[in-house]
Amino acid sequence: MIKKFSIIKRAYIRLTVGGLLLIGAWTLFFMNIRLSEEFTGGVKITIAATVDEQKLNDSLTKYLIDQKYPNSNVLVQINDEETDISIRTRVENDEKVNELSKELKTFLLEGEYITSQDQVIAQTITGPSVGDYMKTSARNALLVGLALMAIYMLFSFAAIRKSVSPSILAIVTIVTMIFDVSIPAGAFGFLMMIDHSIAIDSVFIIAILANMGYSINDTIIVFDRIRENIQNKNEKNIVYGKLFDDSVRQTMRRSFGTVFSTFLVIVCMYIFGTGAVKDFAFTIGIGVIAGSYSSIFISAPLAYIMMGKYKKERKAMSEIN
Repeated sequence: MIKKFSIIKRAYIRLTVGGLLLIGAWTLFFMNIRLSEEFTGGVKITIAATVDEQKLNDSLTKYLIDQKYPNSNVLVQINDEETDISIRTRVENDEKVNELSKELKTFLLEGEYITSQDQVIAQTITGPSVGDYMKTSARNALLVGLALMAIYMLFSFAAIRKSVSPSILAIVTIVTMIFDVSIPAGAFGFLMMIDHSIAIDSVFIIAILANMGYSINDTIIVFDRIRENIQNKNEKNIVYGKLFDDSVRQTMRRSFGTVFSTFLVIVCMYIFGTGAVKDFAFTIGIGVIAGSYSSIFISAPLAYIMMGKYKKERKAMSEIN
């Protein structure tokens, strides 16, 4: 049954579905985007005490407004016998965020949430300069990754330049990679919508970069098989639609096997992990599914259409089961 299944015949439909998924993912992500204190600047303190979560949240928010921090975002989380307090805020300079840290400790002491500063067992202070650096570094890492992968495609597939332009394969690789990072980003946006304690941090960026690597691996497996099949055939007799279909089918078993084994590890990380590990596993897991989908339903159909073969081979493809 799988041998009669054609990916190429309904290429436009498959790409339309992919486009709709992409729009939905972007909508979820950008409507709910929330940056952690790593990117905005702010203070995170852990105290060895349990408190009334809502009371502390409300009183601290009011205190920050009174102290001229009107745009602060406060998050209080109780974990066993400890309480995490995160304040995301935009301040003018690094000295100002240090002042905020001192004021927070004073507030906790005066409000009798802690009895001494010894109960402050962890503290992270991120100034605006560090936050800007983190944002710039994350953006540059994504852009450099895209550029290097495109260059790799241009050189790696130069041998079949007469049949398929390497630049087309490079563009398709970038498009599928954008899809593969957008879908987990959209899923993460959904998490941010339902859980206000979740925000974009360095762990999310690392997961997205890992998804980029996984994405190009899946796509190259398909394109590599296309290259092998082109080199093994007489160029004059090639029906590219059939060749692309055959190539995708030939890689399906390997792709599904890789996805299954990878997914087992990710599920274990998600079930037994906590906090950042859980968020990392979730993002990677959605990315693996997206990468598997795009390598089958987006990469080959998009390359085929960009080659201009869809209309030329319509009759030949209609005669193939």
